[in-house]
Amino acid sequence: MATADFLDTLKSASEVELAVKRSGTWTRRPVWFVVDGKTIYLLPVHGTDTKWYTNFIANPEIELSFKGRKIRAQARTLQGAQLTDVINRFRSKYGDLERYYTKLDVAIAFTI
Repeated sequence: MATADFLDTLKSASEVELAVKRSGTWTRRPVWFVVDGKTIYLLPVHGTDTKWYTNFIANPEIELSFKGRKIRAQARTLQGAQLTDVINRFRSKYGDLERYYTKLDVAIAFTI
């Protein structure tokens, strides 16, 4: 699938399905996200204590799916000023994050 097509499908979405490998098997869950250009950002709900995040650290390849479309790539962690920027983007899209997120110490960047 073309990158632009996948990004276009996300314009109206509030959640995307995230898949990470756990013991060699893909596990899936819905997550919130924000997009900037060709980069999709994710915030683990419990920060570095989030189970999918610990699986991601062991294998940084992730898959994102929405409306039957999938894209897979290597992702990277963000902290410091980059993390602050992602948190601000999430607040702009979703509002009061502290209602749902218990630890805001890391973000994931997925560039496609």
